[in-house]
Amino acid sequence: MGTRKTERAKAGGAAGTAVSVADDAPVILDFVESRIVAFNEQLGGGVGARKDRHGYTLYREDSGEPFARLRPRPDGRFVVLYWSLFHERWKSIGDFGDVVLGLDDALAYIADDPMNCFWF
Repeated sequence: MGTRKTERAKAGGAAGTAVSVADDAPVILDFVESRIVAFNEQLGGGVGARKDRHGYTLYREDSGEPFARLRPRPDGRFVVLYWSLFHERWKSIGDFGDVVLGLDDALAYIADDPMNCFWF
C-alpha cells in the first residue's frame, strides 16, 4: 500500500493530476505577502517582502536594505515600524505610540511616507 501511495504522489497526486510550477515564479501562500507583492507591482516594483517571526519586512530590492516592517496584531491590523539607521533597529513612527492600520492603509502609508522615514 505504501508503494502505491508513493507512486501516486510521484505521478502528481491521488487523482493523477500534476501541478506545474515554473522554476522562476515565486510561490506565495501567504495572503499578506501576496498583497504586499501586488501593491508593489501596482507602483512599479523595487520593493521586496519577506516574512519573519515578527511580521513582514519590506526591503529595497536594489540594495537589500530594510526600511519598513508590518507587525501583525491579533485584531487583524498591523503596527507600522521603520528601520532607524541611527539606532540600527526598528522604531515606532509617532511620538505618541504606534501607527496601527489595516493592511491596505499600512501599505499606502508607507508608499506616501508622510513622516519622511521610509524613503531616505
